[in-house]
Amino acid sequence: MSSLNDSMSVNNVLDEQYKLTTEPVVMDNAVEYEWHEIQSDVIASSQNRTATNWRLQLKNLNSYVNPARAFLQLSLRMTDSGNTNLGDGLNVSIQNHILSLFSRATLRVGGQIVETVNECNVAKGLVQPLLHYSHDYAVSSGTNEMFYPDGPGLGTIKVPYNGDEDRTDFNEGHRRRYDRTSATNKSFHAYVNLSALFGFCSVDRILTNNDFIVELQKSDPKHHVLTGEAPYTQLVGVEKVSIWMPNVMPKSVVDLSLKSAFADGVVSNYMYPQLQCYTTRQDAGVNNFRVVTSSEKVLYAFVIARSPGRTVQTSVAETLDNVSTLEVRLNGRQYPLQPYVNLSGDTADKARAYSDTLRYMNRNYDFSSGINLSYEKWSKTTIYSFDFTSQPEANMGAPATLELKATTNLAIEWSVCVLSEKRAQIRYDGGSSVVLVN
Repeated sequence: MSSLNDSMSVNNVLDEQYKLTTEPVVMDNAVEYEWHEIQSDVIASSQNRTATNWRLQLKNLNSYVNPARAFLQLSLRMTDSGNTNLGDGLNVSIQNHILSLFSRATLRVGGQIVETVNECNVAKGLVQPLLHYSHDYAVSSGTNEMFYPDGPGLGTIKVPYNGDEDRTDFNEGHRRRYDRTSATNKSFHAYVNLSALFGFCSVDRILTNNDFIVELQKSDPKHHVLTGEAPYTQLVGVEKVSIWMPNVMPKSVVDLSLKSAFADGVVSNYMYPQLQCYTTRQDAGVNNFRVVTSSEKVLYAFVIARSPGRTVQTSVAETLDNVSTLEVRLNGRQYPLQPYVNLSGDTADKARAYSDTLRYMNRNYDFSSGINLSYEKWSKTTIYSFDFTSQPEANMGAPATLELKATTNLAIEWSVCVLSEKRAQIRYDGGSSVVLVN
């Protein structure tokens, strides 16, 4: 009988230093970018900051654009309830991340909805930056998105007593956002990668012969304003919303090759992550919350328990420690297989839940390497992570039923964020294209 060594084929790879005939590789890259600003249908200004819906449209009929390298630009100002600029020194800032400003974001390509982000203020303004942004990203590019995570305190204490920044009630994130937003007649600005808002835009690929439309809806003030100033009616006035989209200008040989391929017909397949959120209020006791998704492949769920009485005086990142047991079922199957049965307080199950969240953060959906969430921070902003990647293949891509089961000793506002794998297809044929979405 032959041994395993004899029957298994092995590919031998030559070390790079011995490849004497390897030819140099030159990238046929873009000659240059031309940046175009897409203005919203609602033209914001210092006199018109009360809009709550914006629509930004690019009619991309014959140019090449790349949404993966596009940015969302926001210019804003803190105001009172009468749309008047706040005075200097008032203890008011925005919440956590600039995307907390929106409750819903929709992306249409070629007239088809390719992605909708429900409760964007939770999915993209809270869960995504805390779980996806590494420490290096958070302290560099994240600051351009107004991401300064709250802590160690979760209130509006912006001055550390006696210079003691380790006090548990000092909120460094609020202080740093306050420094950016507070001053008489001061506008503040944020730039966000469009790929941070829409997973579709994380696919680094040119787009042509298609309309590209982004629709944004503003969230309730308690989701994006943090204030310690009575009467607690301050607002965020939006002065400008626009998208900076790069018009890609390839070399002539690449341009001719692309046009020839489009004339013959090209099918461009997209697979991208989609993060949705669903929120409900449940009373103390046994809680059940059911979510039915569409035909995406569900990969993970993230669960947050917050106070249903939360106001603009409370950080959106503050969670409750009143959950005793917790499990999530996907199509009837329980996750985790050994459910959390004692989460209240500093328990072994809570440590296991934190470990499960770290396991997710080490996967492929983070923006960079490194983890920026210590146990102490996580215990104040507790995000429970549930891994569904081990589900039977037969369930993949079919409509899914997600059910949360828990017991609590207080009323809870549950938010369940669902990360799924979505697919779309763009069929180019000559000068036209068709967009198909699963």
